[in-house]
Amino acid sequence: MLDYMVSFYRDMPVSSDRLSDWLTGWLAQHQNWCHDPGFSASFPWRETGLPQRAFLQRELKINGHHYLTGPRYLGGDLAQPFIEIIARNGAVDHRVASAIMQAWRPLRPRQLRALLPVAHPASGSTDQLIFLSQPGSLSAGRAPDLSLQPAMRQDYAACMTAVEHAYRASWRALPQLRHQLLATSRRELRDDIARGDVFLIVWQGVLAGLMICVRRQVAFIDGFQIMDEVILPAYQGRGLAAQAQQHLLYQLYQQYGDQTLLTGTILPGNIPSVRTAQNAQRRCVLKYQFFTPADLRAARCAI
Repeated sequence: MLDYMVSFYRDMPVSSDRLSDWLTGWLAQHQNWCHDPGFSASFPWRETGLPQRAFLQRELKINGHHYLTGPRYLGGDLAQPFIEIIARNGAVDHRVASAIMQAWRPLRPRQLRALLPVAHPASGSTDQLIFLSQPGSLSAGRAPDLSLQPAMRQDYAACMTAVEHAYRASWRALPQLRHQLLATSRRELRDDIARGDVFLIVWQGVLAGLMICVRRQVAFIDGFQIMDEVILPAYQGRGLAAQAQQHLLYQLYQQYGDQTLLTGTILPGNIPSVRTAQNAQRRCVLKYQFFTPADLRAARCAI
């Protein structure tokens, strides 16, 4: 399975050794979740009336190939279960997809999801895009009138106000994403500030926004993830979000060196954020793709 996955993601802009190390650890973790009751305990087995073990991940053998799969709920909504195809050593066509759905029938999944290279042909709908940037993408100069400063406990009120104002503006501009664009909560923001993960975006001496960045895995990628970034409405349209991302990458590079990776997920319909990432020289490398067996049958394709 590992060899297949390394080949499948071979276009990732990292060395094959680094990719193999990532995938080795990622596979070991997910295979462990086929047996770990702590994993299944976090699922709604009481609410659904299913035994807790029904939510353990499963490695299925279909037509001689192996498919590591697991249950998920879209946005935590119990009415929207789906099955994640985490790893495999064979393609997924409509017959394989149907067999996976059948194996998980007690959960009544609506669809399947797989992590694909961004250029990989696929049917269905894209759930999330994964962007990353490396020190090599840093521009020659950074805006001298913009800086990033660690947020302190006393900055909490100003940060919360910035989040609320920016998200209200985004919801007005992108009403179709109102239920997908979720603002950082008050508790999350307090915890992020306490951990030192929040940076104030200061432009010409005034607070223009903030960014939350956490060291964590995005899919199998080890790096620093931008969890949230907001620019106050009064300062939008100046390219500050992209400049702040370049500043952040530079600061991480200064601390961690050439192997630094800055990652993040963006909804495909969030065009302003996609443009910001592109302007910051971040590259879209992966996509989470939703699909059904019928999608693959209609498109006469496999993924």
